[in-house]
Parts: sequence; C-alpha cells; structure tokens
Amino acid sequence: MFNNQQIMDLPKHSDISFKPLADKALLHTQLSSLLFYIPLIGALIAVCYFNEAFANNAQTYLLIGMPILVAVSMAYNIISVRLRGFAVRNHDIAFKKGVIWQQVTVLPLARVQHMEIHQGPIERKLSLASIKLFSAGGVSADLQISGLTHDDCKNMRQFVQNYRQDDATTQAALVDE
Repeated sequence: MFNNQQIMDLPKHSDISFKPLADKALLHTQLSSLLFYIPLIGALIAVCYFNEAFANNAQTYLLIGMPILVAVSMAYNIISVRLRGFAVRNHDIAFKKGVIWQQVTVLPLARVQHMEIHQGPIERKLSLASIKLFSAGGVSADLQISGLTHDDCKNMRQFVQNYRQDDATTQAALVDE
C-alpha cells in the first residue's frame, strides 16, 4: 500500500553552516576584474589618441566614469566574495552566492556523475582552484564553486568519490538480497 505523508516541519536551509571561501579568493576576483578593465581602459585611450573628436566629447565622462566604475566593481567584488560560502554535508553539497539576488544551490551527492577541478594561471599562483560538479543529463556543471583552496577541491572530490563508492556498494547489497 502506497503512503504519502505530508511533511509539516520542513528543514531550514538557514540551518546550514556555510564555510567561507579561501582567504585569497578575494584577491583572485579583484585580479580577474583588473585583467578585464586594464585592456578596456587601454582601448579607450587608444581610441581617444586616434580620434580627437571622440576624445574632446568623451574625455570628461571617461576621466570621471571609469574610476567610478572600477571602484564600484571592486567594492561589489568584496561584498560578493564575503557572502559566498559552501557546505559539504553527509548527503549533499550546498553553495550560496549573491549580493542582491541570493541563491543557495544544494546538489545531492547521489546525483553527481562526474567532477572537474580547474586551475587557471592566477588560481595556480594563489594555490586556488574551482570544482565543477555535474549531475545526470546535464551538459554544463550543475554546481561550480570557485575560490577554494586546491586542497579543499581535492578533498571534496575524494569525499564525493567515496560517497559514490559507498552508495554503489549499498545498492549492490540490496540487489543481492
């Protein structure tokens, strides 16, 4: 007989104790932003150099606007990185992010099909890495956590692999019964 009881007391995701990202995650984010802004500013300088009419019209706006844009972006990065966190629990991994629109993603470990650890050149210098977790049927990562130490990524990957092996062993035991 099928029984489907209604749950009255839902668990609260606010009870999850999130661990902050690595100490150097903010530095990585700021350097990545600067790597975007420096070529942009260089291109604008080149346009102003070769196009005097544009330079005369836009010079004031660029001299005021670009520093403000860079400062606001850097301040946003500080807030954003400080609000991110992750939690590895017995049966799932949770990740929170967002400043204005906050998002908590919880991925059950039983759904994880494969994982990737990624390190770009800046991440490698800072001993940071990103982990991508993929579930069944997806082309893109269902969960990507950037700003972790490389050791945290390797430990998380090992934990998920051990969970999958334990889950497979349990499933095999149930089939044998």
